Amino acid sequence: MGVGEHRNYRFVADAMLKNLVSWLRILGYDTIYWSGDDKEVLSVAEVENRIILTMDRGLAATAARKGFKVLLFYENDVSSILARMSHELGLSLSFDPKFTRCPICNHPLNLERRSDREEWMCPGCGKKYWKGSHWRNINRTLEEARKRLTNTSR
Repeated sequence: MGVGEHRNYRFVADAMLKNLVSWLRILGYDTIYWSGDDKEVLSVAEVENRIILTMDRGLAATAARKGFKVLLFYENDVSSILARMSHELGLSLSFDPKFTRCPICNHPLNLERRSDREEWMCPGCGKKYWKGSHWRNINRTLEEARKRLTNTSR
């Protein structure tokens, strides 16, 4: 499979990586945020077949010892983390309106084409999204991640 063909990956991110959760959801990856204890994170990962994302060395060691797929990060820089995930798992670093999920509740969004713009509605929480002024920052972060990926792949 090539880059971007893995949108079926499912993740559970621990409390240290809360900022990453919205980014993965925007990119179309089913990602839950978990602020419970390590035992609960392991249980969720097992029951829901999720990859564990953490900055907690103890959790990462326990998860690996028990056979879970886990990625341990040492810094909370979103573009660096996304680049590494793309390198190791083949995650797409491109926004695709068919796959995007609600950054708030993780529900798949419904694309609605208006006369003046595209909008995404969340059937889960009712929030509405569109490419507003914040879109420049989203693109900048994703571009930085792609740049880091290129540097990593050399």
